[in-house]
Amino acid sequence: MQSQIEPQVCFLNGRLVPRSEARISIWDRGFQSGDAVYEGLRVYRGGVFQLHEHVRRLFLCARAIGIRMSLTERDVAKAILDTVAANRIEEDAHVRITVSRGDPLSSGMDTRICANVEPTVAILVEGKKPQMPKSGIRLATSSVRRTPAQCLDPKLHTCNQLGQILAKIEANNAGADEALMLDTDGFVAETNSANIFIIQGDILSTPRADSIMPGFTRQLVFDLAIERDLRVRETRVSLGDVYMADEMFITGTVNQIVPVIEVDGRAIGTGKAGPHTGALLERYLQEAEKLTVTAVA
Repeated sequence: MQSQIEPQVCFLNGRLVPRSEARISIWDRGFQSGDAVYEGLRVYRGGVFQLHEHVRRLFLCARAIGIRMSLTERDVAKAILDTVAANRIEEDAHVRITVSRGDPLSSGMDTRICANVEPTVAILVEGKKPQMPKSGIRLATSSVRRTPAQCLDPKLHTCNQLGQILAKIEANNAGADEALMLDTDGFVAETNSANIFIIQGDILSTPRADSIMPGFTRQLVFDLAIERDLRVRETRVSLGDVYMADEMFITGTVNQIVPVIEVDGRAIGTGKAGPHTGALLERYLQEAEKLTVTAVA
């Protein structure tokens, strides 16, 4: 799937370089082992939505897996804004920042080989509108289970995403837009790329933060739901709950709020985007502009 504007300038280890020169070693830990963390951000009016929240999570995840950052949070936030400005993209753009453990002299699982190695920091900006239609998408339940915290804590935003990729392949083969992933107990977790909400009456339910990455958009929806007089519950959500829902939507920074109109061949509610979902999306876009950062103090 092609982006609308090809990225021209990237940030790599302290320098802005043309895309053609943005190269990473084949010994890099991110390339060899997925030993890296990342964040995906969105550009609105030349600024970045919830910039500092994303940068903070990046640093927390890096610390959790033992990557020692030499840059400060301010350095990284400024580098993101500088990369956006260098690409002259004001709207409909996606930012990806990846931090790997670095480029050691040899390969191997032992992180001590990176003791004197600087992390690799890469930032790209690409013109990309939200890819999922606001008229609604279709999900197919995947046989691939979302990795539980007992195996790899999903709250760690690492580059180990093969499980989600395999689930997405299944969704593609089923003719669906996204994969609905269950946890190891058979309850709903999230899609291969987004958090999940269902609405039944005046109750807005979302899976507990057990086998999911609880996103910033997910948290913002909690706040906005109060305006709609919706009662929010973090709970175990079954497939039966999904099939019986009046409305359903998924959330994420990259694709915002997207209605789900069908799951496993079953229409959700009326089979069209519901009124609560539409109202929450409208309010989300208003808040996104308010929470967009254009400069770093």
